[in-house]
Amino acid sequence: MAASKKTTYASVRANLQKKANFFKTLANQTTGPASSHRPSPSQLNSFSKWVEKGAVIQNVSQNQLNRWAGSASKSNTQKKNWSVASAKTTLAKQFGKSSIKAVAYNKSGGFIVATSPTRNGKNFRFPTR
Repeated sequence: MAASKKTTYASVRANLQKKANFFKTLANQTTGPASSHRPSPSQLNSFSKWVEKGAVIQNVSQNQLNRWAGSASKSNTQKKNWSVASAKTTLAKQFGKSSIKAVAYNKSGGFIVATSPTRNGKNFRFPTR
């Protein structure tokens, strides 16, 4: 029985640590200089509610969006200037509507994305390549 409690506490601790890291990511969007856009306070509140519901916060760069949209091979002058709506549409087409919960600009020029924690029964993370 002691081993069972230890395992239970370990999984609860891991879950709380993940949520704390997601909130820290959101808090970091409110401080320091922004290179382009910054999420609005209402967007940050919306993201925090998604985290409370179990969503995962991930960062996506403009280059990743270009690659997933099939425009990575175009020259730099032809790369798309992404809006939040077009980024969300592209991500939903690539990874499924139910996986993408919310999208907002991040202060470094990319996007923060709230996603479901799992997709097709496996942990969901955006591919790095």
